[in-house]
Amino acid sequence: MTTEQLLDAVLAVEGVSIGLAILAIVGHARSVATDDRSLAQRMRTGRTLLLAVIEGSIDDDLVERVQRLGRRTQIRLLAEVAPSLEGAERARLRELATRLGMVARAERQCRSRWWWRRLYATRVLTLADAGDDVMPGLIDDPHQLVRTQVAEWAALHPAPSMLLALVALLDDQKAIARFAVQDTLLRIGRPAVPAIMSSIRTMSPLGIASGLVVAARLGDAELLPLGLSFRDHPDPAVRSGAADVLGAIGGDEAVDGLLGLLADPAIEVRRSAARGLGRLEHWASAAALRPLLGDPAWLVRRESALALTAMGAPGSLILRTALRSSDRFAADIAAQALGLRTERA
Repeated sequence: MTTEQLLDAVLAVEGVSIGLAILAIVGHARSVATDDRSLAQRMRTGRTLLLAVIEGSIDDDLVERVQRLGRRTQIRLLAEVAPSLEGAERARLRELATRLGMVARAERQCRSRWWWRRLYATRVLTLADAGDDVMPGLIDDPHQLVRTQVAEWAALHPAPSMLLALVALLDDQKAIARFAVQDTLLRIGRPAVPAIMSSIRTMSPLGIASGLVVAARLGDAELLPLGLSFRDHPDPAVRSGAADVLGAIGGDEAVDGLLGLLADPAIEVRRSAARGLGRLEHWASAAALRPLLGDPAWLVRRESALALTAMGAPGSLILRTALRSSDRFAADIAAQALGLRTERA
C-alpha cells in the first residue's frame, strides 16, 4: 500500500468516526429533549394532582395516579410545593408522601453508611415534614451537610430537646453547620431563648460568638444578662458579639457596657461598641465617641462617624467640630460623614 493509499484510508476511518460521533451527539440531544418534554408533561400532571391534595382530596385513585408519575417527578413536585405550605395543607402533603412510601423509604436511607444517601433522605423528610423518630438522632451526624439539613428540619420541630441539640451545634467546627443552626434559631425566634441562655456559657469561644450573633439578631430583653456577662471575655470575637447584643437590646446597663467597650484593645470590639451606640441613637454618648474619630483603625473611625450621624444634632455638632481638628483622621472621617469636601494644602 502506497503512502497516498494509506493516507486515504486513515482519512476515511476518521471521517466515519466523526460521522458516528455526530450521530451519537444528535441522538443524545434528541433523547434528552424527549426526556425533558416527558418530565415537563409529568410535572404539569403532578401539579394538578397536588392541587387536589392541597384542597383536601386524598383517595386511593389519586395516590395511584401520583405513584405512576415516578419517584423522580414526585421528589421534584415535593420540592416545588412544600416550602410554600403550612398548617393543614402541609399535613395533607405529608399524608400523601407517607402513602406513596416516600417517608418509609427515606427513614430507611437515614441508616445508610453513605453520607450522601443520608443527606438525600433527610432532605426528603424535611420536604415531607416527617421523620420525627429518626431526624433528631442525626443532629450529630458525622457529615456536616447532613447536620445542616437536620438543622433546617428542626425549624418546624422546635421541641425543647431539639433546641438544646441545635444550640450545641453552634460550637460546630464546620462553618456551614453553624450558619445553618443560626438561621434555624432565628426562624424559631423567641422559643429558642431559654436554650441559648442555658447552654451557651459552657461552649468554646467559637460557639459563644456564634450564639451571640443569634442573640443580637433576636434582640430579646431576656438576653441582656448574656451580653453583659461576656463584656470581659478574653476572646475579642466574644466581646464583639457581646457589644452587638447590648446594642440590639438597649437600656441603661447596655449603654454603660458599650461605653466601657469603646476603649477595648481589639478593633472589632471598638467598632461593635460604636455601632451599638449608634443603633440605640444614644445622643448622650456622642462626646464619648469623639476620640474614636481619630482611631488608628478606619473601620472604627467609620462606625463612630456613622453612629454620630444617627444621633441627630448632638452628633452633627461633634462631627462639625472635628472638621477643624488637627488630627487628619478625625477631620477626614467627619467630612465624609457630613458629605463635605475638605481641601488639603
